Amino acid sequence: MRRSGFTILELLVAMTLFVAVGAIAMSLFLYQNRSWKTESDKAEVAMMVKGTLDELTRCIRSTGAGLPDGAGGIKVWGSGDTLAVFVTNDNQWIDTMGGSNYIPDEGLLRVSVRNAGQFSDKGNAVVTLRTPPSGTPRNFVLGIRERVSSAGGCGDSLVLDASAFAAAPLSWLHPADIQGLSNSLVYNLDSLQWRKSHDSLFVRRNRMTESVFALGVDSLRLRYWHPVAGWQDSLSGTAPANQIDKVWVRLVTRTLKVDPKLRDRDPASRGFQFSTLETEVALRNAKLLNR
Repeated sequence: MRRSGFTILELLVAMTLFVAVGAIAMSLFLYQNRSWKTESDKAEVAMMVKGTLDELTRCIRSTGAGLPDGAGGIKVWGSGDTLAVFVTNDNQWIDTMGGSNYIPDEGLLRVSVRNAGQFSDKGNAVVTLRTPPSGTPRNFVLGIRERVSSAGGCGDSLVLDASAFAAAPLSWLHPADIQGLSNSLVYNLDSLQWRKSHDSLFVRRNRMTESVFALGVDSLRLRYWHPVAGWQDSLSGTAPANQIDKVWVRLVTRTLKVDPKLRDRDPASRGFQFSTLETEVALRNAKLLNR
């Protein structure tokens, strides 16, 4: 009986075809896997930029909302990693000041309020005071040192940091130098400070410890619209001085890890996928924080 089999040539041809088909299949798999990763990275940075910009927009839009002139707004730095401080009344709390006691030796101002528990620990409050030498009412934003609550909510008070009153150029060194206006409003203020370092955006609320707000932030630029001077990188001294009507935000986010193949293929990308969004935000209060 004759036995049939494969010749060496037939085996070589079969092996060659098998390797070729396997290589093609592997190439397709790697291509699809890379395409999936690329689209996944693009979706990730798009979600990052949208979520970060939405929160920034919310904070900017509510800056100074409902606050008296000169009590809330934006404190701007023209350069450096610290970008700006946005001051607002996040929980919309308003209280009544029933009187005050200035203690210059301790750098404190004690004001009576209806409900001290509604104020933020380590937060800020705005008080309206008559100040020397003219006795003109002025608004001041002061840090809260202590909240004093009594049983039944009667006789509550806030102990505020008034140390700046004793320093130049104010130099108010006597208890009679300032007087709280009876029934003037006291607000619970939140001060949000934004700072960018490397690829992270940090936020600090009031005097609390700052925390990471967003990762993968390649750049964040803020510009401010003055009704006369137009767009500026910082506050404008043009009359009306220091007024801001709108804030322009440009946020660029990127993937957190370097893609060596993308870097080799496109050196300008530095190996990152990027996503960019821009928006203009109108303010509810154009007056700035008075400090």
